[in-house]
Amino acid sequence: MIHIPTIEIETKPQSPFMDRQTIMKTLGISKSTLQRWMKTEGLKYYKVSRRVFFKTDDFNEWLESYRTE
Repeated sequence: MIHIPTIEIETKPQSPFMDRQTIMKTLGISKSTLQRWMKTEGLKYYKVSRRVFFKTDDFNEWLESYRTE
């Protein structure tokens, strides 16, 4: 008789926030491009000391506003 082990996959809830590195890596953009989007393109962000965070829902909504048909 063969015993097949069960594999349990631990799922973590997705964070409602992303940091600059996550966005830059995902979209393949530079820090200066992200800063320009924040200052002139209206990308909403939160700043705690020197750390910058983006609400995932806000970022997705902002990105969708640039969708073309």
